[in-house]
Amino acid sequence: MIRKVGLIVALAVLLVLLGSCTSARIIVDRDTLHDFGGYQSYAWFKLASPPDEAKPPTEANTILTRRIQRAVDRELAGKGFDTAEVADADFLITFSVVLQSRMVMYNTGWMVPYAGWGWGWPGWGWGPGWTGGVTRVDRYTDGTIVVDVLDRDSRQLVWRGIAESAFTKPNPDDERIRKVVARVLEDFPPM
Repeated sequence: MIRKVGLIVALAVLLVLLGSCTSARIIVDRDTLHDFGGYQSYAWFKLASPPDEAKPPTEANTILTRRIQRAVDRELAGKGFDTAEVADADFLITFSVVLQSRMVMYNTGWMVPYAGWGWGWPGWGWGPGWTGGVTRVDRYTDGTIVVDVLDRDSRQLVWRGIAESAFTKPNPDDERIRKVVARVLEDFPPM
């Protein structure tokens, strides 16, 4: 009986751990009437004054900003795009990062049997019973990356890639950022 309960608890813990290892959810949207065929070069765009300043918008964590910008540059270079000045680029690119504090609770439920005073069969009293489970609370950061492509002339959004739950700590490493950005830009430019 104890072995059976231990096996059930072990399986429950394994399921919780596997469920917490989910990858980023990628969402892509685009202007279906926009022609992406002539794109060869891009520039970084900041939605601020002056409007042609070529910097990414996220300045709160400059280390994270540089990681994301390097990853975007790497992916676009791998697709054959060149960097250019804002006035000469075919499209503009920018990104934003959303960090949200999250909390998750794990409860192992009812655990090991014991003999003593408490709840048992058929009710309260002396005899076999079950001890209460353990509840654990974990806090983590849910990071979302949004990559936007704008038409250079109109400054209108023409393509957006979102990686929801891209990372679970406020300082993800270069490799994690590179993988997430590669997935976001996988289908850019749309055919």
